Amino acid sequence: MKVNYSIKNPVDIKEIKESLKPFGGRCAKIIEDTLEYQIKEEQEAAAYAHLKEIGMIE
Repeated sequence: MKVNYSIKNPVDIKEIKESLKPFGGRCAKIIEDTLEYQIKEEQEAAAYAHLKEIGMIE
């Protein structure tokens, strides 16, 4: 499943990829001010909560 979220601040894509690894996220990229990545549907909510908690997405 492909998801898109607005990013808060300029972030390092390597940092995001490392943060998504435990959730099985892959193919992360930043397009303008939007983070796009693929993740298994059952892990999407947990990955979203994690990225929001560490302040990477709005």
